Amino acid sequence: MTIMEHDYGVPSEDELARLVGAATPHFALQIRDRVVAYRDALPAGHERRSEMDEQIARLERLAVDGAGGPHDVADLPPRPSLELRGRGRG
Repeated sequence: MTIMEHDYGVPSEDELARLVGAATPHFALQIRDRVVAYRDALPAGHERRSEMDEQIARLERLAVDGAGGPHDVADLPPRPSLELRGRGRG
């Protein structure tokens, strides 16, 4: 049996959290497709379908909007190359 033929079944809540929790914008749609396949393997009305729908929506937002971070000014010291401009260089 090849890896593609093996049926791994629907992931547990912890496995799903690990799968989607590490998603980056670059891979969000590929992970979303995997979660869609897991969700579609569940019978209609299954209690985990709504959880997976939420994760699918989150992954789609991540893919489109990217990973948001703080929009504050970074608390970093000035770069030496910028300090030299005021001294007649640059």
